[in-house]
Amino acid sequence: MRAADLVRLAFGQVRRGGVRSLLCGCTVAIGVCAISVIGAVGQVAQDEMHTAIHSLGLRGMTCYLEDAAAGEALTPAFAETVMDSCPDVQAAMPVKYQTGSYQNGFHSGSALLFGVNEQMGQVLDVELLAGRLFTAGEASGMVRRVVVSQSLAEQLYGRTNVTGQRLYLTVAGQEQIFEIIGVIRDQTQLLSGIAGSAVPTVIYLPYALLTDANQAADQVLLSCTGDTETVKRQLSAVAQGPLGLRSTIGVQNLSGYLSTVDDLAQKAVWVFLLVAGISMVVALGAVAGGMLSAAHDMREEIGIYRAIGARQTDVFWLFLLQAAIICALGAACGIAFAQILCLLAAQWTGYPIAVSPSLTAGCFGVAVACGILSGIAPALHAAHLDPVKTMRG
Repeated sequence: MRAADLVRLAFGQVRRGGVRSLLCGCTVAIGVCAISVIGAVGQVAQDEMHTAIHSLGLRGMTCYLEDAAAGEALTPAFAETVMDSCPDVQAAMPVKYQTGSYQNGFHSGSALLFGVNEQMGQVLDVELLAGRLFTAGEASGMVRRVVVSQSLAEQLYGRTNVTGQRLYLTVAGQEQIFEIIGVIRDQTQLLSGIAGSAVPTVIYLPYALLTDANQAADQVLLSCTGDTETVKRQLSAVAQGPLGLRSTIGVQNLSGYLSTVDDLAQKAVWVFLLVAGISMVVALGAVAGGMLSAAHDMREEIGIYRAIGARQTDVFWLFLLQAAIICALGAACGIAFAQILCLLAAQWTGYPIAVSPSLTAGCFGVAVACGILSGIAPALHAAHLDPVKTMRG
């Protein structure tokens, strides 16, 4: 038979299948719809988690003294020596944390005061929306200037570009007036979503304003390459060599933690897709059973086809095409229904939930592949039927 004749006959058999074809197509549609919706929701969840964990503003590595009670401390001198002596470290920034509060007009609240220097843009994963970050002179001097978050700027002034505005901060129990020089995108969405109002607003100040006479830092944040153990050895050599520190240097790979969370989120999506794929296995069995039933009902027709010159391969391809067409039509309906569900979910939740073109193509391809696989056994069975016996009934 010609290919066009096979396709025409296959479509005709699908129509004649009636309820059987409809039920087989519905099982495929349900499986494809489940995979599409779960895939779309999982992709949005993965993107939101990626944005949230990276909005913490952490990257690179952080080092600290494991025995901080020994009386020793990390200082800006340590950070400078590390940058000069460690080939894997591009930038090092001592940081100091202190709790305080802010007040402007009728708005006030608690704040985490974060002492940083001119390396802030290199070490922290910040996105500057307005103004600028600290210069070296500002970070080492006692200038009253701050960098605030987008949400704080909008809360206090109703807009993002608030450079030059004044802000009252309580630092070490004393209220002081500061000038806002920069606004960055919020970095605490994930923590705020978990702990709500328990997470204070982060405000960045020059390091010199928060440090003591010894210039002791709570930690030193690093922008670096290389693995954790290599960087730790380099830092320990610097601490015990030029600086003469006896305490052990501890190192945490912040970028590694974030990458791990990203990988886990991606694997979770795949796990959900595999679970949804069980429905496709059920659909495969349903289509295979339907095609075997069709082969039994079409025995006389198969005998007539063989009697007028159809080959075994023609009968084989006829049934294989019939299974593929049922799965293709079911997949198209499932994808269309999934798009409708995602559109409704997007309007209800506000998240951009949609079945991507790649996911659509993947689901359609999997459905057709399942149709071909499920049709192989019935097609072989039909192709090997004895035409004489089938025409006798």
